Amino acid sequence: MMYYWLATRNVAVSLPKWRSLAFLFRSPTARKFSSFRPPLPPPRHQLEQVYCLNGQKNLKRTTRATKKFKVVNNVLDDKDLSHIMWWKERLQQCRKPSTIQLVKRLIYANLLGLDVSLKNGSLKEGNLNWEILQFKSQFPREILLCRVGDFYEAIGIDACFLVEYAGLNPFGGQRVDSIPRAGCPVVNLRQTLDDLTRHGYSVCIVEEVQGPTHARSRKGRFISG
Repeated sequence: MMYYWLATRNVAVSLPKWRSLAFLFRSPTARKFSSFRPPLPPPRHQLEQVYCLNGQKNLKRTTRATKKFKVVNNVLDDKDLSHIMWWKERLQQCRKPSTIQLVKRLIYANLLGLDVSLKNGSLKEGNLNWEILQFKSQFPREILLCRVGDFYEAIGIDACFLVEYAGLNPFGGQRVDSIPRAGCPVVNLRQTLDDLTRHGYSVCIVEEVQGPTHARSRKGRFISG
């Protein structure tokens, strides 16, 4: 067998031919990584725990979304469908660009056409939108003008007709994150009524009454005409 001779300062080392000389010159780092093994995957029960936790989170999110969807859908009663379609047909006749932009923000899930996901679109029981919806259910084919301070305001579908036929500007301009709202000052009520009735629409006026307590108390409202 042939040997290689490696001379060092003090000794001579003989190596077999089949042993590579590079073995002696390999750095400690290289030898260290040569024994590296990839980590083992986590135990199966840990994976199952993570999967179960993620599944529970997804289930909770789905449940919350379903509940919200049910609340919105419950606002619309089956008997109101014919009124919704009646208003929808007339909205298709609107031509003003500002009105068309307002119509795009409507959702036909209630008689007012309010999208509850938009700003000021809440239909929580007891708030102003909810009160107007109760009046709208009594007069489903009239445009409702509700007294709010020094203005008569309309929201949702009714606001679109104020902009289209009464020459009023929508509140908040053309903000796409808010429900359609429009109104006129109290002193201009007669002119607004004339504009709407001239185009064949009936109007219902909702007045407000200040209670005997301080100004921040909830105001009462009633149909005046």
